[in-house]
Amino acid sequence: MNTDESLTASNGNTVNNTNSKTEENMEWQLADMVDAIAAEIDRAEDTLSLKSYARGKSMAIKQLQLDMEVKLRRSSDGQILFRTTDPGENSATIIKLDFAQVLESQLQGVRKQLDQPISTRLLATLPSITEAEIKQLNGIGIYSVNDLEAYTQTAAMVAELSRKTGIADSRIRIWRQLPFLSEVKPAKGLPGSQVVIEGDNFGDRDPNAAVMFQGQPAEILEWSKSRLIVTMPEVTGSGVLFVLIDGQTTNLLSWEAITVDLRVRNITITPNQPLAGDLITIEADLINQGNSSSDAFEVQWTVDNKPQPIQSHGPLQPNQRSQDSSIRRQLTLEAGSHTIRFTADPNHKHLDLNPANSTFTRQIEVKGLNQLTIADFRDINTLDPLVNINYSSGDMNYGPGDVLSLVFRGLGRRDPKTGAFVTDIATRWWWTENKENNTRIIYFELSENVSFHDGKPLTVADVEFTYQVYNKKLNSIPNKRVINIIRDINVVDDRTISFEVLWLFIKEEEAKDNNSDQVDIDKGDTITPIDREQIQALERIDQIVEQPTSRAIESDQIESIEIVDQPRPRPIDIVESPLPPYITSLMSIGIVPRHAYNQTSFQLKPIGSGPFQVETFQSGKEIVLNAFPKYVKGRPRLDRIVISVLGQLDVVTEVVSTQKYSAAVLPYTEKLYSQFNNRKDWTVIPTPLNKPELLHLQSSSLQERLPNDFDSNWNAHLWYFSREIGF
Repeated sequence: MNTDESLTASNGNTVNNTNSKTEENMEWQLADMVDAIAAEIDRAEDTLSLKSYARGKSMAIKQLQLDMEVKLRRSSDGQILFRTTDPGENSATIIKLDFAQVLESQLQGVRKQLDQPISTRLLATLPSITEAEIKQLNGIGIYSVNDLEAYTQTAAMVAELSRKTGIADSRIRIWRQLPFLSEVKPAKGLPGSQVVIEGDNFGDRDPNAAVMFQGQPAEILEWSKSRLIVTMPEVTGSGVLFVLIDGQTTNLLSWEAITVDLRVRNITITPNQPLAGDLITIEADLINQGNSSSDAFEVQWTVDNKPQPIQSHGPLQPNQRSQDSSIRRQLTLEAGSHTIRFTADPNHKHLDLNPANSTFTRQIEVKGLNQLTIADFRDINTLDPLVNINYSSGDMNYGPGDVLSLVFRGLGRRDPKTGAFVTDIATRWWWTENKENNTRIIYFELSENVSFHDGKPLTVADVEFTYQVYNKKLNSIPNKRVINIIRDINVVDDRTISFEVLWLFIKEEEAKDNNSDQVDIDKGDTITPIDREQIQALERIDQIVEQPTSRAIESDQIESIEIVDQPRPRPIDIVESPLPPYITSLMSIGIVPRHAYNQTSFQLKPIGSGPFQVETFQSGKEIVLNAFPKYVKGRPRLDRIVISVLGQLDVVTEVVSTQKYSAAVLPYTEKLYSQFNNRKDWTVIPTPLNKPELLHLQSSSLQERLPNDFDSNWNAHLWYFSREIGF
């Protein structure tokens, strides 16, 4: 017979053997299972009692052990549910139940004493009991007041009866005239605070009575039959509260000892040295140092004793640092000293262990803005130093390109007094000769701690990248014959880079025989350049190159960096052996960041390593530069430089006349020179001095931007000096 066939029971009923067990195998709770087994034991005991009477023998169940293999799960409402395994199903969970006989003395205290009177009253006589409650009690075998008394001898039994029937613990205690608690006011408070406990059946004050919270006694201040006032113990966290009266325990109520401690530890200021007019971000460091979660609360900023609008703040968990938007604020302030205050829960609507530390005050010193404003009639369409490579030539067609010397710095520059090559981002330099190849290898060692405006360090890889891009841009210019001065670039170590550059030599004897074709040299100098025309061609390299269209250099076009092992010769004296002008110009090119140069954002807001960083750049309108605080040579004296491109000459002339700007650039004419040269409030400087093309005007109180014989971009490198400059 297969498993799908039916079986006929001894009583004649047909039973299907397939799924009957599985369908009846429902989930159950442990208490329900114990109730069912206890009922079976009762029936078995009754059967044994009858047989004992009939046979004259004493028979009883001494012990019953059950081992059940079950499946276990937790329901969404937190209940633990079991199910016995089906045939062929395995589980690692085993329930072991052991039922045994107990002694009479072991039942003392959990069953009604035999000497107590037996009540014959019906359940309906209990005060305010309902029909539904009577049915619930009948459902578990309680039919009289005597049954109710037997089932409620201890607080645990009362709680179990409440669980099984769904009748409130306090209702059962009212029927039994037992002391009970109904409410504690408030439901939470600070440790050691006073609370009111309401209930009933407390009776007269018991000298041995105790109110307990988390195992610690509370001090009883007042006592009545339905109301207690106590001082809670100095404990923290959530727990249960109950009262011991005449040896009986009341029901339990929940209470929470709040330990919320909202502490404001600091107020941070960004930038940390704000200037007048800067957008300042202030942020409070707020944390809940307590062991309990806070409710939502309010916060408030105060600026110079002027309260700002109150803002809402969400709850904070224990030891949670606030990230709420209300702890941040942006504002602008005038120059001077200001007081900033932040307060959590300013109106004290919530309990706090230490309200005094919920407020923090900080002073902010706002520096007056030291700003230089310049009007210029020329436009500039790029701030890329490798595109606008003629910015140092003084050519009026290239616009206010001298601003690039403020944003970008090179390996070196010309000394404004001697014209000699001096280091800039490099800390020192030296060379070795290779007369056979007409070259010299020039070594540069970078200064430490040079960084770009985005915080990334400037490295020899950035220097190599800059000159590789520069050479590619030169070679991409159509119809131009460009002399390639740089023959090779090598990275020596992490701070040193070398350039092999074109440097033509002739023998000293040949120089003496043909002085008319040679550049004059000092006596004893063994280095003699080639003829004047070639030198002049090299020195005019900036003028040979026209400004190409800006384009990004793809990273795969740049050769990899090679570390080479080369000897380091003795550094030379740069005063005795200056670099030729064409080399000086080449080694002054602004270094660009390899990691950012090919990005679109670089053309809009380029990143350099100079004393000023680009804030905004609007071609044809305005260039705004802010001081770079981490400039390698120190924070600039000026805080901001604003260059307004006004375009039309009459507009520039008009605004300059009203002294709206500190300096201005005009095209040179005798008329304009005469117009402004007679005014004592302006310093008027034609540039270049030998053949003026531009007229530079500036307030007589300014020390910056004074031209000299060696720096055609108007001393842009001097604008950040903190000491006074005079020429």
